[in-house]
Amino acid sequence: MRRTGTPSAARGFSLVEVLVALIVVSVGLLGIAKMQALLIADSGVSRVRALVALEASSLAASIHANRDYWASAPAGLSVSINPANAPAVSASGDATLSSGISAAIANPQACESTTVTYCTPANMAGYDLAQWSLAMQTLLPSATSQILCQDANLQVYCTITITWTETLANATVQEQGSAALQNQSYQLVVSP
Repeated sequence: MRRTGTPSAARGFSLVEVLVALIVVSVGLLGIAKMQALLIADSGVSRVRALVALEASSLAASIHANRDYWASAPAGLSVSINPANAPAVSASGDATLSSGISAAIANPQACESTTVTYCTPANMAGYDLAQWSLAMQTLLPSATSQILCQDANLQVYCTITITWTETLANATVQEQGSAALQNQSYQLVVSP
């Protein structure tokens, strides 16, 4: 007579082996999910940093376009842009720019028309700064900006500094106890 049972080597997986395999796969999937969450958070941070660089370049282009004002800007000119305050733009060191900023804030369309003949270079600089401030308020409402103009060997150059706070993703349990907010700063030097 022959036995019809299966030999012990061909019995298949035991329940313990299946549970161990399930735990290993679950831990791997959780690790992949954590990496995916970190990548998404980091792409958001990268997006903001790229937009800040583009906005600084936009202001630099406005400075280049208005050489009549910026190339003769007085040394020590300081422009502060804080979208949280109204008006968002204030200048010290040049009364004509201050009045141009005030005029641009009071009448934003003054320098937009091609028929206007009284838009001076200072008014245009004020208009550009006011419009740039509105763009920054849309992009990063908590960001502050500073434009400092210096005169070095008869060459004017302006430094655009943008400062903002960003939330960083925490990769490990040890990092989660640390502050997730970090101040960031971007500088661009422009020679009109």
